[in-house]
Amino acid sequence: MAEKDIKEISRQDGSVKKARRFDDRDWKYLADFVIQEFEKRKNSDKRKERERQWKEIDRQIEMKPDVEYKKMPNGSVDIRKAWMAEMELPLQAQALEVLTADSRRLMFPDSGPWFRGHAEMTDEYLGKVNFKGLVHGDEAQVPSEINQDNADKLAEGFLSHIFRQYDHKSRFDKINAESFKSGMGVARARMERKSIYINEVRGVRRETRKIPVIVPVSIRSLYPDDPKPSMHSSQVLGPAHIAHEYIRYENLALAASKGSDNPENEDGGWMADQLRKVVPDKDGYVQVLEMEGDIIVPRKTVRSVVIPGAILTVAMGGPEPGGKSSRAVVRFRFRKQPFSSYLFFPYHYEGADDFYPTSPLMKGRPIQIAATDALNRLMDSGALKNQPPVGYDRNNMTFSQAGGPEIYPGAMWETSDPVMVYYQIGGDPTALAAVLAQHINLYAELTGVLPARLGAQTVSHTTAYSKQAELQRGATRTVDYVNQCGEGPVLQWLDMAYRMGRSEIGKNEDITFWIDAYGGFVNVEKEHLPEDVTWEWFGAGGPQENQAKTQQRLGALNTALQMDLLAIKTGRQPTLNIAGAIKETLREGGWSDIDAITFAQGAAGGPQAAPALPGPPQGAGASPLEALQALAGAGG
Repeated sequence: MAEKDIKEISRQDGSVKKARRFDDRDWKYLADFVIQEFEKRKNSDKRKERERQWKEIDRQIEMKPDVEYKKMPNGSVDIRKAWMAEMELPLQAQALEVLTADSRRLMFPDSGPWFRGHAEMTDEYLGKVNFKGLVHGDEAQVPSEINQDNADKLAEGFLSHIFRQYDHKSRFDKINAESFKSGMGVARARMERKSIYINEVRGVRRETRKIPVIVPVSIRSLYPDDPKPSMHSSQVLGPAHIAHEYIRYENLALAASKGSDNPENEDGGWMADQLRKVVPDKDGYVQVLEMEGDIIVPRKTVRSVVIPGAILTVAMGGPEPGGKSSRAVVRFRFRKQPFSSYLFFPYHYEGADDFYPTSPLMKGRPIQIAATDALNRLMDSGALKNQPPVGYDRNNMTFSQAGGPEIYPGAMWETSDPVMVYYQIGGDPTALAAVLAQHINLYAELTGVLPARLGAQTVSHTTAYSKQAELQRGATRTVDYVNQCGEGPVLQWLDMAYRMGRSEIGKNEDITFWIDAYGGFVNVEKEHLPEDVTWEWFGAGGPQENQAKTQQRLGALNTALQMDLLAIKTGRQPTLNIAGAIKETLREGGWSDIDAITFAQGAAGGPQAAPALPGPPQGAGASPLEALQALAGAGG
């Protein structure tokens, strides 16, 4: 397995030229290249500064007090400072909870859709699809010819079915939490094998198949590529990100021995022979570096090889006899999809040359430190005021034998010598309390986590409008972040999930899922799902968006009805199908069993014919619209 045929891609047009055979020399270079790139990104000044801030923020969220100031140079606690307060304010933890909860409410409504699809209706697609009988138990309601709305609802229902198979919304909570903490939320699109329960007319059946899932990733374990193209050159290669992880050597060896060696397989590309070159560390672990993106393999005698869309896994273990850590490429495979599996959710960039954005908790970190210090000094001051230091005459035998005066209520001293109490050492608790209150207010203003977002109501705001204005003032930046994500990585994820999910459906394989608009399950094959769909995200405004869309449809129908009546007056045939419009309106309103409240056309036991209306005689071919017009004229 040391040699493999790798496709060479032209840098000019991206075409596949021919296959190059990789030998041990190429694999060794790739391993060294990935490790060197990882070390360069890890040891950069910007990365080190960010990691220092992230570590401090994690401590603040955990509410773990910082007691380094109590330690002496040898690491032991200074006994003279052991009495001092050790408290950590919950400002950062509370802000993270509020920001994450608010972003979830803005991204996803409690009920109703939060995205919409628009499918491409090509002639090829229309020629393949036979829409008859897709909805279980309601074949009469399905049109014999598919239209744009039907195709859109199929795509939306298929994607909603995928999201219902796992904790989709809660995973976005983790992504948003990372963005509010570290400035950058990261996720990966993965195919995972899930047990799916499918409800059909014949009952519930269980299937095991792969579905696309979004996986939260911490920026702490990811080292993104930060290409900065100049104005004099074009960007030829895509970014190559490096993920870092510690794994037990036995687990990696087991995966390599059981996995496929086919690089075109999403689960394959394992190179068990290469893994044997890696020596685990003393604890039995190895470092695993996975680089995904466009990779260049330079060669001295021939042209360099460009490998786009590759996923390269390098294992780095303990030291070899020469002192250098053992390393080898243990897996190499190609991406099945043309796009990167990484999704980035930045909060706020501070410059064009800075890849790592900032976040509310990063801005609030120094204020949290200052407020916590004020709180601890306030408690120290109170402790000194409540139990102040005292002084006594060292020549007093009673105090000398007891090691000083014992101070407690009702204490009896067998001496008449005075004891000096030093109240002034404790400082001014009132001033310290004012400083603490100012820091807490400053933190709320900086992060936007004002009292209204925590459920409190200020005295001056007594009306519902004032309450709403206060909420909006605090949540504006969160709304901006959610809108930015919804119009960027969320839309990207919708497209990725649909393409990945559709590609997993085999030929002549069917899938069953629920469509809310039809009020039933549909059974489709891969060809029934449109190949190209563009997506629209509207988040928590979904129910209002849907209601506005319904009102717009009804308004358009009313206008068209008036125009149709005018056309009938001029002797033209009616255009609108009133019965179909009524059923469509009922279906949009949530009625799933329309047959129960409507009469079938020409069915026995249907409505009796209406008596003759006064006015102009009605011909045998008179339409309902003409009857309505005659009725309106008779009533006048």
